[in-house]
Order: sequence, then structure tokens, then C-alpha cells
Amino acid sequence: MSQNNPADYAKAIQFQLASIVTPVPVYANFNRNFATQPKFITWNLRNVHQDVYTGTNQNNKGIDRPIFQISVFTQGFEDAMNLSNTILQSLHGYSGQFGGVNGFYVSKADVDWLYNTYDNEIGLQQVILDCTLDIST
Repeated sequence: MSQNNPADYAKAIQFQLASIVTPVPVYANFNRNFATQPKFITWNLRNVHQDVYTGTNQNNKGIDRPIFQISVFTQGFEDAMNLSNTILQSLHGYSGQFGGVNGFYVSKADVDWLYNTYDNEIGLQQVILDCTLDIST
């Protein structure tokens, strides 16, 4: 098997996040400074094609571990916490088809809640999450 194209990861991440938080808008690489919505999610993909070799003999080869960062923006603090928790509960420990029928199988998804803050420039609460996907290739 070969590793997935980053464009395929992007489509799957967009689909999966949108299916979790609908009707809240989800954007890839969206400039938050132009946001007019009271709630929205952005994400950024990184660490694509980082092979991991596992097993006692390091012989289970070809596990891709892309990471995508999720930024949750809301006007209210409680909304930020609740929306972030919805994402956390839906993705952390997830195993199965990721990104709908055109996506791919994920052995496991891990979500780390990194921090929450307030963006004074745009007047929105913000929660930052990282999601690591274990994908057999």
C-alpha cells in the first residue's frame, strides 16, 4: 500500500469535522480576522508522511501519522468549551472510516486539548486541539 495524498487527508478532515459540528462552519486555512460568524472552526494539516515503525521487532511498517490542528472560535466561553468537547468526544479514540465513503480507514484518532484563550483582536474565545490519526499504509 502507499501513503495517502495530503489532498485526500484535507478532504477527509473537512468532511469529518463538518459532520461533527454542523451547522457550525468549518474552514481550512481560513483567515479568522475576516470572520463574521459568531462560531466557526478552522483546521490546519501538518506532519504528513511521518512513518512509524511499531511492534516488538519494529516490523509493522507503513503507519502514517498526520496531525491536524483544530481551532474553535466562539463569542461565548461556554460555547467554546461545549463545541470543543463535542469534537473531543467524537474524535478521541475513533477507529473506522474517516471522511465518509470517499475517505480512508483510521486505526485510531487521538485528540489533545492544548489550550484555550481569548483573541482580543477579533473578540472571540478560542480553543486549540490537536488530532493525530494513525493510518495504515
